[in-house]
This record gives sequence, C-alpha cells and structure tokens, in this order.
Amino acid sequence: MARLPAGLRIAAYPVSLLLRLFRLCNRCRIIGFEEYRERLARGEHVLIAFWHNQGLFMPFVWFGKPGKIKLIVSQSKDGDLIASLLLWFGIENIRGSSSRGSAAAMKELLRLDRKDTDSIVFTPDGPKGPIYKVKDGIGYLALSSKKPLYLQSVSCSRAKELSSWDRFRIPLPFGTATWVCSPALHLSSHPELSLAEAGEAIEDCLNETNRITEALSAGQITQNEARDLLRPDRLPWFPYSVIAPQTVQEGAPGPLSPGRRRSRVASAM
Repeated sequence: MARLPAGLRIAAYPVSLLLRLFRLCNRCRIIGFEEYRERLARGEHVLIAFWHNQGLFMPFVWFGKPGKIKLIVSQSKDGDLIASLLLWFGIENIRGSSSRGSAAAMKELLRLDRKDTDSIVFTPDGPKGPIYKVKDGIGYLALSSKKPLYLQSVSCSRAKELSSWDRFRIPLPFGTATWVCSPALHLSSHPELSLAEAGEAIEDCLNETNRITEALSAGQITQNEARDLLRPDRLPWFPYSVIAPQTVQEGAPGPLSPGRRRSRVASAM
C-alpha cells in the first residue's frame, strides 16, 4: 500500500463524514447482495468491479472487514485524493493504472490474489476511459483468479453529474440510492476464453448490472423484476455464473455470441 501525505489523509476525513451524512439522508435499496455478503461473512475474498463514475457511494456496500480490501488507484493527484478518502472506509490502495505503474500494480495484485488475504476491487474503465470500456487488467486477473467476480452498480435519484470524461456522479441527499450486485462470475472455470473475450463478457455483464440499476432507480422495473433479471441461470451471467464448464444442451442458453449480447432489462419493462 502506498503511503499518503498525512495532511491529505486528514483533509479527506470531513469528506468521508459528508458522504456518510448523504447516505443517511437517502432512502437505500440494496438488491442482489445476499450471496456476496454470505461469502464475506465466512471470511472469503472476492473480486469486485464497478464503473469509475460511481465510486463515491460504492464503499457503503463493502460488507467485509476493514483493511481486507484493496482498490487499484491511479498514480496521480486525483488518485491521491481518492486513496486518502477510501482509507476512512477501511479500503486500502494499490497504486497503478494503464498508463503509469501498471506492471507493478498488476504484479502486486497477482501476488495478493495468490496469497488470498484480501478482496480486490477495480474500476475497469479508469482512470482515463473510455467510459464503460473494460481494459485488459481485470480480464487477466479474473481469468487467473479462483475468486468469484461480483459486478456492482449504484444509482442515486438525486446526484450531480460532472462534465468529466466519465460523467462522474456526486450523490446528493434527500433521494433514493439503489445498489445492485450481479451473480458471482467464475471466469477462471472457462479456460476457453481469450483475454479479449473475458473483457467483453465482463463489460457486457457490468453494463447489464448498470442498466438494471438505472431501470430500478427510475421506477421502470420492480424489485422482484430486478431479482428475476439477476438470476444466475439467465443471460448475460450464464454460463460464466457456473463454477465449472458444463455441456450446453440444445436449446439452452450458451456462451454470449455478438448476436446475443443484448440487454435483458427491456423485456421486463
């Protein structure tokens, strides 16, 4: 974990209190997190991914022990600010990105993964985008790791969207915050996947998680419909939601081909 200036850590503390206050001032809905929470309660470790623009409210759905999760954060001034803030939520950092320190960060992540002492979280389109596009690092780790991968999203009915590359969102009080978690994905059980295919599967599933969250937040689907869309035997989660490769029977859902990669949200709306 990179050392951060004491002054920056102190300055981040009131910001962490403000975020906690904003969360208390929002009605909260948490959907699809049951299995994820059970794993953490048993002391297991997982991989987590969410889009870069949703980072401010995601620490509230880390239900594991403080200090047992690490986030890869860019080696930049913005990265220093993010890392300092996350420390107040018990989330430690590994510094690196696709442009600076990527090899060292990936080496450390693989070491931690083999050691199996921490959960690891990514923002796969960070730190500079393009928005909602998965980079190779998370695909490589997901294929290498035996840990399940959970894709998460949050949508706030009241939020300020910045004009940055990722349209970063700042949650505001007095609204509704909706968090959604995908079924566990086990990409290492599918050795037939190439790195590009693994990244495409993660991107497709993370975008679907995001669509479900946005539709639920906007009242376009109900919580029961959202839970049905999150069933592990449905596309796009299947077949990556199974622990070991299975023979796909005729007529059953198979691996996601380009022609079948579409949102399942629309059918519930």
